[in-house]
Amino acid sequence: MSDTAHYRFQSDQARRLARQVTDAAVREKLLEMAEEYGRYADLIEARSAEQMPAAMAAH
Repeated sequence: MSDTAHYRFQSDQARRLARQVTDAAVREKLLEMAEEYGRYADLIEARSAEQMPAAMAAH
């Protein structure tokens, strides 16, 4: 599993758990975690996209 897929999976899991809990504070924390995992995945994808053209130009 790639890093991006891992963080997307964790984000999805946190969202699923948030829908199941009844404690508002726990739900909010889980949703914050889901957002953070999503940002990590986005950052990894953006960095990969930046490196890809440079690697292609080297060939």
